[in-house]
Amino acid sequence: MLHAMNTLTHTQRQQLQTSLEQRQTQLQQELAAVQQEQEQHAEDTEDMPREPDANQSRDTSDREVRHAELLRDQQELQAVKAALQRMEDGSYGECVSCGKNVAPERLQVSPAAARCIQCQTKAEAQP
Repeated sequence: MLHAMNTLTHTQRQQLQTSLEQRQTQLQQELAAVQQEQEQHAEDTEDMPREPDANQSRDTSDREVRHAELLRDQQELQAVKAALQRMEDGSYGECVSCGKNVAPERLQVSPAAARCIQCQTKAEAQP
């Protein structure tokens, strides 16, 4: 089977690779900033008294939201890195589930997409 990457023009591949590389850099910067923020927060709270106050529940809620965002960014970074690896090995644009071509329009919208829309829909429907 021909690699799906061949269905993309050279210009499209370059644009998608640039987009993936830029997103990778952005995510790495965001993750580094969050890690620095968490380290600073840990240092700040070491010096604070352990008395409960009205802001604790809000702080806890904010931390939970930041943690969820962190996890989402880490997962997206993994997907971006995997897409760049598929570009390197020539399998970019080929569905990792069925092996068929991922529509170029799907890749334009979601450059890290690893599956065709049918396989992605099936994967998301499973518990």
